[in-house]
Amino acid sequence: MSNDLPEDLIVEIFSRLPTKSLLRFRSVSKSLCACIGSPDFIRLHALRSPKKVAIIYKIGCDKLVYTSLPENELSYNPYSGVKPLEYPFKSFRIVGSCNGILCVNECGKGLNLWNPSIRRKVTVPDLRSSGDFLVHGFGFDPIIDDYKILRITRRKSFVYTLKTRSWREIASPNIPFSNVEPQSCIFNGALHWVVNKTDVFDVCNNSYIMTFDLSSEVFSTIDLPVPHWETNGLTIIKGSLAVISTNRHGRSWIWVRRVYNKIAASWSRAFEVNKYINPFKGVRGVFVRATNGDLLFKNCKVVGAYDLVKQIERRVQILTCSSSVVDMNVCDESLELLDMGTSCDQGSKSPGKEEKQNK
Repeated sequence: MSNDLPEDLIVEIFSRLPTKSLLRFRSVSKSLCACIGSPDFIRLHALRSPKKVAIIYKIGCDKLVYTSLPENELSYNPYSGVKPLEYPFKSFRIVGSCNGILCVNECGKGLNLWNPSIRRKVTVPDLRSSGDFLVHGFGFDPIIDDYKILRITRRKSFVYTLKTRSWREIASPNIPFSNVEPQSCIFNGALHWVVNKTDVFDVCNNSYIMTFDLSSEVFSTIDLPVPHWETNGLTIIKGSLAVISTNRHGRSWIWVRRVYNKIAASWSRAFEVNKYINPFKGVRGVFVRATNGDLLFKNCKVVGAYDLVKQIERRVQILTCSSSVVDMNVCDESLELLDMGTSCDQGSKSPGKEEKQNK
């Protein structure tokens, strides 16, 4: 086929295909295999792939499965014709998601980078002498074109880079903190968490946003809007950082931080959540659907979508009568980790980079 079509046209066509098809087409020819596995093609394919949501379920007592669904199908009988796949981790916590890769902390076993679209994972070496960790973070550094994992312990901080497959120590945050949310929000190339100051006991003034720039590897802080009461989550709304805040009466507001002249920034109260159905009390993870701007959330073992304009909540249909939602995250379809790590289906190493390194 490459003799009949220009290379740029082949790339244009194949970059719009699903990952399942691309994995099969790698066996057609060496040139096509090299094209599909190239970093430029993988980045282009990720930009053009549909936005998806990975939802992990527990069925019965201990069986874990997951589905990966397009955002625009979540409200319309989403599991019609969708076959759930075996989830490759047991007791776990999702650290973050970036470019189709989920960073998963498996309790007792350590960190993994996992691409559910192609079912490949990279096991991250553990830091056994680093001390008790407070928080992990995961994201992409566009300056060096590499993925990074951040680990903050009570005494030190470390960064892991995928290309080097190693950890190194960095400067820790200047302000002591506690009670950090397990999942960060990535905005403008930086990780964001809501944390508590360890030396302030005023409930209304002891929280702030801690940031970590993935390129400069510098920590910083952002003040929360006042009053912020109990903060239920950080997210991105229309290109701006947003925070969900709930008062002691159970009413929630969504604040948006707008930047003026690329320097000054201020918080404004953008939305009031319907007080009769308020779904954000006790949520774990809030994400914005790119298709219509609804807020996706996990609450009480279900996944829901909240329409900010109509102020209504819709529940995503559960997988089976005996299933419950364990976790969820936005996870784009991509080919990242294609020639790295091991297959979750076979447990064998790929014939790519890692095997060559071991020779």
